[in-house]
Amino acid sequence: MTNNYDIILDATEFDCPMPTIHTKNALDGMTAGQTLKLLTSKEGTIKNIRTFVANNPYTLLSESKEKEGFVFIIQKL
Repeated sequence: MTNNYDIILDATEFDCPMPTIHTKNALDGMTAGQTLKLLTSKEGTIKNIRTFVANNPYTLLSESKEKEGFVFIIQKL
């Protein structure tokens, strides 16, 4: 099975807004075209990540609710 991401960020232990801040920091260090898999356990992060992606040069490729929490796949443009 092939991963559909280049980097994984496990932010399940953090409260808002830290998952979004850690996501920004991770994406800042990535090159265009790379993808980030973000794991978070806080429902409040859903809106924050959607807003963050919409206002920056990123694409939200997918989001889902999995057993490990909320999963976002974000591509840096």
